[in-house]
Amino acid sequence: MVQKSNSGKASIVAILILLGVVVTVVKNLEVAEANHHGEMTALTGQDYEEIKALYSRYNQGSDFRDVELFLSAFADDAIMTREGGNIVGMGELRADRDRRYQGQTGDVGRRHLNGSYLIESTAEGAEAKTYYILMDVTERPPSIVGSGYYDDEFVKTDAGWKIKHRTLYRDTLD
Repeated sequence: MVQKSNSGKASIVAILILLGVVVTVVKNLEVAEANHHGEMTALTGQDYEEIKALYSRYNQGSDFRDVELFLSAFADDAIMTREGGNIVGMGELRADRDRRYQGQTGDVGRRHLNGSYLIESTAEGAEAKTYYILMDVTERPPSIVGSGYYDDEFVKTDAGWKIKHRTLYRDTLD
């Protein structure tokens, strides 16, 4: 009958623990090296949720004419591109909202709805393509008044994820 010693079992456990530590250290070094070279790193579940929350800030800021909420979705040097051209930086974004809202606040009677979020990591942060539907809720039943998609670039700042560049594409019936 063969007997195994407890020291042999302990050695195997120690080797497995050491192997786990080595794998963890190597993985952390790979992530640090990727970050150092500007390579992509995987987004966490929290990153995805924080990025998706930017859509809510943009949508509700617009739908309820809340300039500060709307602007909180954007980086200070953000660019928004739409049919009329580029809106560059926080000052121009604020001026665009002021022009659109004309001093009014509160519910504008629209609802932006987003879906089919395709969020991916990039060397600079993240990017996404996301559908939107714009509804007029002042009518019964509510009606769709627009749709399209956003091509977005995101950057992680000290204040969290922000929209760096949004390009808005509208669906047309033409």
